[in-house]
Amino acid sequence: MNECASSAIARSASQSQESSWVLASQKGDTLSFNRLVLKWERTVYNVALRMLQDREEAAEAAQEIFLLAFRNIRRFRRNSKFSTWLYRITLNHCITRLKQRPSGTHFSMDDPNAAGLPSDQLRVAGTQAGDLIRSEQKSRVLAAIAHLPPDQRAVVELKFFQELTFEDIAEVLGTPLSTVKSRLYAALEILKVRLSSES
Repeated sequence: MNECASSAIARSASQSQESSWVLASQKGDTLSFNRLVLKWERTVYNVALRMLQDREEAAEAAQEIFLLAFRNIRRFRRNSKFSTWLYRITLNHCITRLKQRPSGTHFSMDDPNAAGLPSDQLRVAGTQAGDLIRSEQKSRVLAAIAHLPPDQRAVVELKFFQELTFEDIAEVLGTPLSTVKSRLYAALEILKVRLSSES
C-alpha cells in the first residue's frame, strides 16, 4: 500500500471516529465531547489568536467557543462537516468580539510564532498573493492582518492558515462565493499596500 492510500485511510478513520464522537455528544455524552475538544482545541485557539491578536483574550474566547459548541451540538446537522460548523462558531464569536472593541483598538503579539503560523509561512503555491505573503516576515504579516476588517480577516484566516477552498469558506461563513473572493482580494490589496509601505 502506498503512502497516499495509507494517508487517505487514516483520514477516513479519523473522520469516522470524529463522527461517532459528534453523535455521542448529541446524545449527551460529555466524554465524547471532551475528545472533540482535545482534537480541535489547538486549532480553535490559533484561529482566535490570529483573529483577536491577544493571547489571554484568545484563550478566553476558545473556552467560550467550546461552551457554545457544547450547548448547541444537538443543532449540528451531520450532512456537513463538523469542522465547518466549528469554524463558523469560532469566527462568528471572534468577529463579535472584534466589533465590540472600541474603534481603533489594536493588539500586537510579541512572539509571532505563538500565532500558529505554518513553518513555511502562508502556503499558496504559484499565485501572486502567495508570493507576496511568503516573502514577508511572520511578525509583519500578522501585524498587517490585525488591521484588516473582521470579515476580511476571517477569509484570510480560512484561506491561508486553514487552507480551505473558496467553496468551503463560503459554507463556513454562509456567504456567496463571489463575496468570499472579493473579500480576499480586497484584503490582499490592503496587506500589499501596508507591507510595501513598511519596507
